[in-house]
Amino acid sequence: MEQNPQTSKLQEQANQMNLALESVHTEEQAIELIQGKIKDAYLLKLRIDVENKAGVVLGLLSRYKNEFLELYSVFSNSSMIRKIRTFEDFGQISHDMAEAARQEAPDPGLSDQVARILHLKLNKQILEQYYPMWDRNDTAALVNLLENQIKSGMKINMVRVQADVEFVSSLKCRGKSFFAGILSSIPRPPEDAAESAGPVENLDPEKAAVMRQIETIRKGFGRVVLAKTILSPVNGIDFDDLNEGDKILLQLPSVSPEEKALAKTLGAMDKDGNVKPVIGSFVAIASGKNEYHIFAKGPAGVLLQAFEERPVRLARPKTAANAPRPASMSKQSESNNTLNYAILVGVVLLVGLLAFILLK
Repeated sequence: MEQNPQTSKLQEQANQMNLALESVHTEEQAIELIQGKIKDAYLLKLRIDVENKAGVVLGLLSRYKNEFLELYSVFSNSSMIRKIRTFEDFGQISHDMAEAARQEAPDPGLSDQVARILHLKLNKQILEQYYPMWDRNDTAALVNLLENQIKSGMKINMVRVQADVEFVSSLKCRGKSFFAGILSSIPRPPEDAAESAGPVENLDPEKAAVMRQIETIRKGFGRVVLAKTILSPVNGIDFDDLNEGDKILLQLPSVSPEEKALAKTLGAMDKDGNVKPVIGSFVAIASGKNEYHIFAKGPAGVLLQAFEERPVRLARPKTAANAPRPASMSKQSESNNTLNYAILVGVVLLVGLLAFILLK
């Protein structure tokens, strides 16, 4: 029997209301969301390389309820997966993910494992710290968190994350399902719910303390760019000897098209496309157990953030490495030279006196 158009319209409105109420708290907010007066969610687009496999994760997070409304994760050896870029819009990235899943069956274990880490680690307290950053499209802290958590959770060494975040209407993303019959949203594992509900301080006080340090350092900077340290065991400078304003060398990532464009803009690439170091002015280090987050002010006033698991010696520009020693060291050296000269004169006089007595 053909459905009455009026009944069909009422059913569609009811479905929209149900979807809206999954993201917001009240019917009034739901109506505003349906009418397009408010936005309610963040769309997370992640490219993640885990050793020899590439993956794409697409998540829709309610800002009102601080939880995933939908989370899709696809890891495989598909060539299409490796071509997906985080700056693509929702429609394009969803279409490409579905096509990649059709081309080659995803790795269900790896896909679920990564999704589980996101469900667990992006708890309410972390999200509330990230929202102001995401509003200015700053994903550096998110990338750092995920890289560290995937490494430790899966006991692997090579993890690389690229991220993009958009503030959107969840209804516009959920209304079109590119994944119907191909991919299913990965729900929060039941055993993780209680663990992720508690305050971040109860989960790991040291991690929470490091996060607070990072947020304090990042305040006042409009943009944060992830970088890598350049080490110099012989001529470098130790963490303990760093002072604010000291010059250090850092390397910007330049693999994806967006990374190359940024590296070129910040002077980390020459006219032939070769990567070169950038000079940063040291700001501070946020440290915890086996984690050191190094911050330096880079070109165009961006804040460069690098990570090390242990204290190292950071490379410096040649001018800094060969800079004159501090005045205190120079004075000490002059004092030592004066003392040595006095001793030498004393020895010469003593020898002369002895020779005079013998000859006499």
